[in-house]
Formats: sequence, structure tokens, C-alpha cells
Amino acid sequence: MIKVTRGLRSVLKTVSVCAVLAAPLAACGPLQMPLEDRTGNDQWVDTQIKSGILGEFTKVDHTYLMDVNIDIWKQEVMVTGLVDSKGKYFDVISLIKQDDRIKAVHDHLVVADEETIQAYHQAEDEYGKNAVPADSATQSVSDTWIESQIKALLLAEKGVSSVNYRWQSVKNIVYIMGEAQSDAELEKVLSIVRRIKGVSRVVSHVKVA
Repeated sequence: MIKVTRGLRSVLKTVSVCAVLAAPLAACGPLQMPLEDRTGNDQWVDTQIKSGILGEFTKVDHTYLMDVNIDIWKQEVMVTGLVDSKGKYFDVISLIKQDDRIKAVHDHLVVADEETIQAYHQAEDEYGKNAVPADSATQSVSDTWIESQIKALLLAEKGVSSVNYRWQSVKNIVYIMGEAQSDAELEKVLSIVRRIKGVSRVVSHVKVA
């Protein structure tokens, strides 16, 4: 069985999961966050969908909360992460597809052996969020570090609304979804992500408004 405690990345993800699960209890109607280019209703439905999925994960297998990433934008779900069996893979996807409000599922969940997954998480813990990648070609760049770079660079870039994007880096492949206001903004975002050290490939599900 894969260990649940996996350093800073797992702690941060657990906090995020708790926040999402608590959100529907903290409000009694659609949320309105005008900075995002989603309506208040879209935000509310997305939050309900995600909290429902994570709730099912806690009932079935709590390791899914650590190994599987769920990102949602306007009822489209992006699934990333690593699981150690085909049974778990089909289990996760079937739990997600139970919600008929979901319009599309972008499936990037990878099946790998337990040893590979353990090594991956150990490397993530070793390099950590704030570790600057070495120039050594043999050293992997932390996915957590890549994700933090995306956040910082998109936040600082003029003409980019970073709140409209969701992203995950898994084994140095970046998966991104959301909404750009123009083709120029989308190209700028993808160009920024591709230039980050360690990123081997970018898979985009971003739509242009």
C-alpha cells in the first residue's frame, strides 16, 4: 500500500481538499467571484462537483485524495495523477462519471507500478517546493516546483488572468485547463509554461472565450 504521508506536497493538497469539502457547508447559495471569467453559478456547480468527487474518494480509498488530482472548469473535469493498478484507475474514473452535471472528462490518470510511484513521491519530497533545480541532467525537476513557477509567472504576466487557469504537473508533463480571453493570451500562457525549466511537454485543454 502506498504511504499517505508524502511531505509538503501532500500536506498542501490535504489542506486544499479540506477547504473544498468545507465550501458547500460555508455557503447557502452560488458563490460570486468576479475576478474569474465564470459565472457565480458555474463556480458553485464546479465546487459541488469537486466536493462530491472528493467525498466519494474518502469513502472508497483515502489514498485517492493524495494520488489523484481533480481540476474543474465550467463542469469539465481534468484528472491527473498516478495510481498503482488498473482496478484503481477504473474505480476513480467511474466515481467521477457518476455526476451527470459533468460535461467532459479529460483523463490523464496514469497506471504505474507501486515502486515507480513510491520513487516519484520520494523525489518530490526530496526536492521540495522551494528547491531550485540543479543543472545536472540526471536530476529530475520537482513537479511541485514547476507548479509554483507557473503560478508566480502567470500571476506576474500582464494581459493574463491567472485565476482562469488550472494546472497540474505530473512527471514534468504540465496539464492545463481553463479559459483564455483571446488566442494571443492563450499562446502567451502556453509559451510561459513551456519555457519553465524541467517541463517536458504541455497538454492544453484551455478554451478561448
